[in-house]
Amino acid sequence: MIRLADARILHLFANYKWTGPADPAIRAAARLRQRGLDVAFAQAAFVHSGNRHDVADQLFRWRLPVLTGLQLRKHFHVPSLLRDTGRLRTLLERERIAIVHCHLPGDHFLAALASRRLAEPPRIVRTLYDPEAPPRGWRERFAFRRTGVVLAPTPAARDGVRQRFGMNGNQVRYLDPVTEPRVLEGPDARAKFGLDASHKIVGITARIQPHRRFELLWEIARRVVDAVPAARFVLLGRGNDEDTKAHVTEPIARLGLGRHVVLPGYQRGPDYDAALRALDAFLFLVPGSDGTCRAVTDAMAFGLPVVATDRGILPALLAPRRPDELPGRACPESAEEMAGELIALLQDDDLRAARGAAALRVARTEMNPAHAAAVTAELYERLLEGPL
Repeated sequence: MIRLADARILHLFANYKWTGPADPAIRAAARLRQRGLDVAFAQAAFVHSGNRHDVADQLFRWRLPVLTGLQLRKHFHVPSLLRDTGRLRTLLERERIAIVHCHLPGDHFLAALASRRLAEPPRIVRTLYDPEAPPRGWRERFAFRRTGVVLAPTPAARDGVRQRFGMNGNQVRYLDPVTEPRVLEGPDARAKFGLDASHKIVGITARIQPHRRFELLWEIARRVVDAVPAARFVLLGRGNDEDTKAHVTEPIARLGLGRHVVLPGYQRGPDYDAALRALDAFLFLVPGSDGTCRAVTDAMAFGLPVVATDRGILPALLAPRRPDELPGRACPESAEEMAGELIALLQDDDLRAARGAAALRVARTEMNPAHAAAVTAELYERLLEGPL
């Protein structure tokens, strides 16, 4: 039996784009390596012409060792898949990989195919990023039959995997999405946004796209500013000119919200941190490509109370973990109800502080990446000892 300290671990990610799961996948691998595990990351070779390999940039930033030679296309492509199967099988044998940790459907299926005929196949681990279990298609059935452990981001996903793929309770573990601990004290962007201490600021991070329910956002904003004239909404996002005009600037003008809305655009790194430090509350409407809603967990890491719709993972993220705390509210998609939640927060300093403290505690404990790495390492160790 191989010990975890001696085991070689390979993370697969079948995409080169900085999509929703890319950040948590890379951070998970980096945290495990920081614990002393021998972890490498397979860097996809396939890139659409003219596109930037964002994942490669981040792997370099996190100083993760990479293995190359696999196409790792996101979408099902038979010739590429067949080539990758042979190459991965060779790589697994040559590098003596003991555990393959998969993050997307394409690389999960690939790992199962490549491991099938090996004399000593690696243990397969899969992390899910959507709030529900994957569909029970033939590729999914094939991959999950050969999988030792699944990490699910919601209880619904955990239970769904057990039911759809016949996995036992030890094999499927509920593990909260993670967020990096943040420095709460530091520069904030109030002055940059033209605002001061008298304003009550609600932030929303969203790409400007038709399906992101901006019509609901502006209806909520109109109700909030009617009740709290000092309220200001800061939209941290961008879009093309057509979408920005149709879904942002024209509705703002039509509803008379011009002086109540700030449009600084997309913010990165320290600028994004400064923007979140300036906020009093956080609003989130529709999950995008990131099923784990990283914008919400980031806001919680800054101690911000959150008001969100009840889509996807949001009810699980904002559920109370203790009887006496509530980090936020996942509401039906009603402008009246969501505006009422925001108004209550902006008008009651004690309520806002209590919910912000609850959000911060959850982010620093259940969503702590060091905790997630410890749980994952423990599961690796148990998996190496034998089937769970």
